Amino acid sequence: DAFTIFMKMRKETDHGIDPFILSGIVAACANMAMLELGKQVHCLVVALGFERNLFISNALVDMYAKCSDLLAAKCVFTNMCERDVVTWTSMIVGTAQHGQAKEALSLYDEMMLDGVKPNEVTFLGLIYACSHVGLISKGRHLFNSMSKDYGIRPSLEHYTCLLDLLSRSAHLDEAEELLKTMPYEPDEAAWAALLSACRQHKNTKIAVRVANHLLYLGPKDPSTLILLSNTYAAASMWESVSKVRKLMSVMDFRKQPGYSYIELAKESQVFYAGESSHPMKDQLLVVLKELDEEIRKRGYVPDTSYVLHDLEQHEKVRHLLWHSERWAVAYGLLKSVPGTAIRIVKNLRICGDCHTVLKFVSSIVMREIIVRDISRFHHFKDGTCSCGDFW
Repeated sequence: DAFTIFMKMRKETDHGIDPFILSGIVAACANMAMLELGKQVHCLVVALGFERNLFISNALVDMYAKCSDLLAAKCVFTNMCERDVVTWTSMIVGTAQHGQAKEALSLYDEMMLDGVKPNEVTFLGLIYACSHVGLISKGRHLFNSMSKDYGIRPSLEHYTCLLDLLSRSAHLDEAEELLKTMPYEPDEAAWAALLSACRQHKNTKIAVRVANHLLYLGPKDPSTLILLSNTYAAASMWESVSKVRKLMSVMDFRKQPGYSYIELAKESQVFYAGESSHPMKDQLLVVLKELDEEIRKRGYVPDTSYVLHDLEQHEKVRHLLWHSERWAVAYGLLKSVPGTAIRIVKNLRICGDCHTVLKFVSSIVMREIIVRDISRFHHFKDGTCSCGDFW
């Protein structure tokens, strides 16, 4: 809608384009993760002589980072004549999301030397960076530094970020204690973050306790109820699963279908989990089966614990093959220019089994595969991932 209005404005008016309008259009590209469109807008920015505008440059840094082209984001950042706290924060968050926590922390040191005072969003990005690589001591230090050195009172979001750091690092008891003692009433998202970590670390005891508490609170977010259902399913507590799903039915919740979006030079495709109507289905299935055969030779064993349905083992293995990111990768291998990176945007968190599969695939096809899921970026290259298997 924003682009439709923007193009109509360019056709129907003669006056110049306001820099704030351009920064808004760049932000639209970032939200849609449309890299090629973002590049075109960047060309327009240069053609109109706004490449040195602070607001637009900040938007470009954010756009390239969110579109998985961190190199371009760094290039814009480096060439900026003026930088403010938004500039530095955008770059810190961008590098953190791409698994470059040490670089994010290094940028913070440079920011201090440049005399730019951090704000509350900067600290969210820094603690987030620590969270995604397990730097517990550094994360605690930054959290305490907010109030001690800069007089910034930690918000509920900062406590939730610290909770996430502790939870991801398997400090589940400490995380649970933080929820009980922090000066805010923990919201649904905070409890859900702990529950998600309990599932990841397979701590069924705490997971069930937290799930029961969440159920008592009466969750309002559909994703929380889905998480509850999946937690009970992973623990084979099928009666509890049935209770949650009945509650979902009563509350008229609908699970958002998992999908993966891939954009090539002049086309884009969306693949939904379990989709069987794609016109290239047979060709894609051939690629997927060939890759599956090869990765099994290299030691891959399907992890069916990520299939949260009460199915037979062979049905669970088959279910994994239909995950949307695998089909998007197969499409990218068939349609993209050989040797180029395959960029995928996923609306949900990538499952552990697909994460393992894409590491194998990147090694086999000698291509970089970049997946932006709901929480971060994964750069698969030469059999490894930028997240270090910590996400």
